[in-house]
Amino acid sequence: MTPSDSLQSPADVRAIFGQNLRILCAGQPPVAELCRRIGINRTQFNRYLASEAFPRPDVLQRICSHFGVDARILLEPLAGIRSDWRSRLAAGLRDVVVPPDPRPFDHYLMPDGFYRYWRRSFTAPGSYVIGMWLAKTRGGVKTVRSYDIYPHPVRRGHGRFARQIPYSGIVMQHFDGVSLLCSTGTDNVLSFTFLEYGLNGATQYFNGITMLTRRRMPDMGRLSNIVLARLPPHRDEVLACARQCGIVDGDLIPPDIRRVLDRPSDDR
Repeated sequence: MTPSDSLQSPADVRAIFGQNLRILCAGQPPVAELCRRIGINRTQFNRYLASEAFPRPDVLQRICSHFGVDARILLEPLAGIRSDWRSRLAAGLRDVVVPPDPRPFDHYLMPDGFYRYWRRSFTAPGSYVIGMWLAKTRGGVKTVRSYDIYPHPVRRGHGRFARQIPYSGIVMQHFDGVSLLCSTGTDNVLSFTFLEYGLNGATQYFNGITMLTRRRMPDMGRLSNIVLARLPPHRDEVLACARQCGIVDGDLIPPDIRRVLDRPSDDR
């Protein structure tokens, strides 16, 4: 195949651009209003949508600026461009979170398995949360999976809280503890947690602080002390802990752990 065989024809370019533009316009204001905001002739814009023409460089720049894309929308399907954007974002996060040649994770300090944690509730003032993490090592990277718990009952008149949002994240080791970066995925709410080794001389615990990345809201928190403990690898004990998970009153928190959770924390 010669180089000219792999070149796209003008019709191919118009078709790709028109399809990308139709996708970008989905959920946008009506075409007339959209053209006014971009500063483009409506008749010509309709020709772009119908894959009958492609724009001059200055017009393409205005279109790209409005939709937050680049000039590749002329030549590549939007799905591929967005996928590539996610890959570049992931690479950028990787370089920030895991710098080149990091020290290997000392898994004996935080073995794989189930962990129970206690913290103050972000959504129910005066209450606490008992939750669980499952830690697993994949390709040398320590990961966690869990559910965030919100104060909504299973059904009317029922006392249990059961609205759960799954989240997952990665664990990074420091010389004095570990930090976690977690995300709920779809709505991009992140949480940052730092845990130091031990609690009042008890080595089976971690204690630290956890924070949500969201705006300040009345009667809702974003920052809490947190205590973590590894669960024994016994099915019955794991299931018993799972039945205790949820939003609870303070009298269900062990006194020494509650004192740690109730220490002042700076929610700013």
